[in-house]
Amino acid sequence: MARLLHSATISIFVLLVVGRCSNAVLTEAEVFWRTALPDSPLPDPIVKLLHPETSSVVNKQPKDDDTVAEAYSLTWLMWGLRSPSAPTTKHSNTAAETSLVNKPKDDDTAAEAFSLTWLMWGLRSPSAPPKQPSSPSRPSRAGRDHSADEYLAKGLFFHEDLVQVGKTLTLYFPVAASAPLGLLPRRVADAIPFSASSLPATLARLGIANDSAQATAMEETLYMCELPQKAGEAAKFCATSLEALVEGSMAALGTRRIRPVTSGLPRSGAPKQPYTVRAVHPVDGASFVSCHDHDYPYTVYMCHNTPSTRAYMVELEGARSGLAVTVAAICHADTSSWNAEHVSFRILGTKPGGAPVCHYLPYGHNLWVNMEANRSSS
Repeated sequence: MARLLHSATISIFVLLVVGRCSNAVLTEAEVFWRTALPDSPLPDPIVKLLHPETSSVVNKQPKDDDTVAEAYSLTWLMWGLRSPSAPTTKHSNTAAETSLVNKPKDDDTAAEAFSLTWLMWGLRSPSAPPKQPSSPSRPSRAGRDHSADEYLAKGLFFHEDLVQVGKTLTLYFPVAASAPLGLLPRRVADAIPFSASSLPATLARLGIANDSAQATAMEETLYMCELPQKAGEAAKFCATSLEALVEGSMAALGTRRIRPVTSGLPRSGAPKQPYTVRAVHPVDGASFVSCHDHDYPYTVYMCHNTPSTRAYMVELEGARSGLAVTVAAICHADTSSWNAEHVSFRILGTKPGGAPVCHYLPYGHNLWVNMEANRSSS
């Protein structure tokens, strides 16, 4: 043990010296990453979150309730749930489609990422609305219009038989999620209360108005994090620091030998269009941990393991723009526990327990792979 600690101390010292000599200031989280995952490069989305001062995208926030309503839609859908009742959206189907295709304005940066998460979880939210902090001025959740959900979902879900060279997928890539403060150092993140019951104190601490759209988004994040894991999941957790993200994924996969998989997408997003599959690379493994970054003043990842799942890295080329991207795609082979009313079944014409449901990982989301399982199966 003493030898291990001595080796780790030397490694950290060397990393710090190298960082300074190369004019790169390493954060504590980057030092942790290089020590814990020496064979895995730090994904670009995480680098941007560790240095938010260099990013214009992550420094943007939603400014009105309509923007946050679209954000709820994407987040709920990515977790495979249906949004319970976020602030009422003001646009019709046509308006929703127009605003999404033409890309959000500055105040819309975080809009889509929030509800993408719910789309990927495979359940419908409880009928009871989330518990709210004691505030009569909190924006109402009643009357949620789900018209935008289905439009966004049509650019997210697809059949597994389309994951073949030469096939065409119609996809929509949203703007990177908003996190003005980026990934906080662990000691800072751990010092901020992270629970629905402590939200009023957290809002006061961060200087966020209790009746703001950001406060409502934070409430929704906490509600999601406090939901129990669904049937078939062996693990579910929320991480508020890079260290918690990595250690939580290691614990969920039962090994320290893990590696991240992310999509190579533009942070500014891209409008919905057909993409031709140019190459497909299966990702070894049958169980993964998926982590979705969420709209919050600082980065929060919501993670869950995904058993009975196949994963691919898919190279795509846009039919209209010629945009070349590589996306991480996940295909859920067992959807028997998903709610029958989930939008993916309506879009794909399937039902719970039927054909696999596939979706890609948007910018900033990550998939964790068990390298031990891959090695033993080879």
